[in-house]
Amino acid sequence: MRIMSSGLILALCISLVFMPASASDFTLQILGNANMNDTIDELDIEYVQGIIDGTNDETELADANYDGEINEEDITQIELIISGEEEELTVIDSAGRIVTVPQPIERIVTTAIPVLRNVVILDAADKVVGIDSSTADGGMKYFCVQAHPELLDLPTVGTYQEPNMEAILKLKPDVIFSYSGYPDSADAIQEKIGIPVVCTHYVEPSKFYMTSDSLMLTAEILGKKDRAEWLMSYVGDKIDRITEITAEIPEEEKPKVYALVWYGITQTMDYAPVELAGGRNVAKEFLLSQGLESAQINPEQVIIWNPDVIFLGCTGDSVTKLLETHPGLEATNAVKEGNVYQIFGPHFCHDLIQLVVETYYMAKLLHPDEFHDLDVEDEANRMFEEVYGAEDLYNKVQEARGLELHRWE
Repeated sequence: MRIMSSGLILALCISLVFMPASASDFTLQILGNANMNDTIDELDIEYVQGIIDGTNDETELADANYDGEINEEDITQIELIISGEEEELTVIDSAGRIVTVPQPIERIVTTAIPVLRNVVILDAADKVVGIDSSTADGGMKYFCVQAHPELLDLPTVGTYQEPNMEAILKLKPDVIFSYSGYPDSADAIQEKIGIPVVCTHYVEPSKFYMTSDSLMLTAEILGKKDRAEWLMSYVGDKIDRITEITAEIPEEEKPKVYALVWYGITQTMDYAPVELAGGRNVAKEFLLSQGLESAQINPEQVIIWNPDVIFLGCTGDSVTKLLETHPGLEATNAVKEGNVYQIFGPHFCHDLIQLVVETYYMAKLLHPDEFHDLDVEDEANRMFEEVYGAEDLYNKVQEARGLELHRWE
């Protein structure tokens, strides 16, 4: 029997931690997905037939036509979904709301930047007829808008918190995509103007490399399933190229990192690029123990952690601003040795591909010897172009945000 070395076993275990989730790791929240897996196919027809025959238990997604009964008509609806000939889909959105949307979708209104980004990376920017005012104000600071500046010529419809229902109604959208954090606002829009509102959530910076339920749900509604599957495969492949190297680095050789990437540089958070890139997030254990996504940490505690590297996210702040906001951090190794770096950060938008690019950027900063052949700027621009279809986004968005990311000679 072949026995693996302890070092190889450790490397494999680390790789599994960072392995992107497959599509089967989530449940597609569309009525008709009777067997509650990641897709709607012939197996769902078989499952519904089993419910009718009394051999399978009912599931919350088995009532495909949403009429309160499970019968042959649900099988017919599933067949239509499989063939792409359905006239409507009923979904459970990210806020737990049941929404029926027409098919196909030709006109879209978005009320928040994360939902607009999903539509754009699914190659449906041409279907957007209205955007939220916050996105319009941020403009070229967003990758999706930088790639499609024509979006700024569209009418604005308020925000997900304060939607302009009259403006939305004038645009006659087939569907409105909104943010899941404000389901009451979505309900109000839908009840007042009768247009379906689907709530989705943003990509989580702590586990962006795993399947995005919101992205897949949006894709199904827009008929872009193949594109979404390609995107998730693409992200997984790109992350694997980094983690197959960082997984081999002993834990004690990984730099300690403090990532001030939330609310300007006020708060730290569990930011996945740090660990994927081979760093140790000094605040992660505290955040997880408190059940927090982000927190403002007492500088005295940060000094005890003594990070080797500090990342500053999204607002172009300098070391001077860092020390004004967090007095005392000049005692850390990171500040003493000049290892304080700006990054894009998640605050403007939890952009899926930006998070991948951030992983490459951090990997070269944290482990320059292991990644000496990596041209971060070239690789970043290539990734952005393959996803957004526009050139030089890495540099253009830096300029729009007033950032100066580190550049290698």
